[in-house]
Amino acid sequence: MRSRQEITSILTRQKDEMTEMFGVTKLGTFGPKIQGDGEVSVIVALSDDRDLLDMAGLSTYIREKTGQHVPVISINGVPDELRPLLFGGEGAEGDHSRFFLKEIASSFSDIETFCQGMQYQDFLQDRRAQAGVLGKLSAIGLLSRGISVEMKAAHPSIPWHALSGLPEVVTSWYGTDLQLVWAMVRKKVPGIRRSLGAQAGAGKTEKTGLRRFF
Repeated sequence: MRSRQEITSILTRQKDEMTEMFGVTKLGTFGPKIQGDGEVSVIVALSDDRDLLDMAGLSTYIREKTGQHVPVISINGVPDELRPLLFGGEGAEGDHSRFFLKEIASSFSDIETFCQGMQYQDFLQDRRAQAGVLGKLSAIGLLSRGISVEMKAAHPSIPWHALSGLPEVVTSWYGTDLQLVWAMVRKKVPGIRRSLGAQAGAGKTEKTGLRRFF
């Protein structure tokens, strides 16, 4: 696996080409700040005339040039609460877990809203509700991987290990068992959301300068 320095060197040499092909206006790298990250991630800004397919194309391009999967993050999509974590702010290491807790609790609340008043047969017929629930479950799984060990220990009633596996079981190429999804929505989601609700406040962090671009 390549180091951050090696990947930065490769991307520096390819920056002009990435600007022409994908509209890259800012480009930077950062190391693993959050548990579950890879060795290095790339953060970018694209010109206003570009869209998500350009971002996806850039991600594929970087994977091909570096020979490994490198997460690509848009600077415009990073919440203010997480910017100090990425751009050199002090004391932000614990704030990301509080922010992720809030996002997980909000996602569970959204799932309940999507399914409000529904029975299982209604859910089977509502593709919009299915897409919303599956998307939120996948996001919950990814967010749970970024919760610190200390924060998980402080919330032992939350099935963190199981939550972290959600992305793999709700986005299968071969289909998703909607009966299992519905059982979780009815049996588990309300309790987990209540358990998280009282502790999911996110602390405020100070904004910092964008110091990781090259």
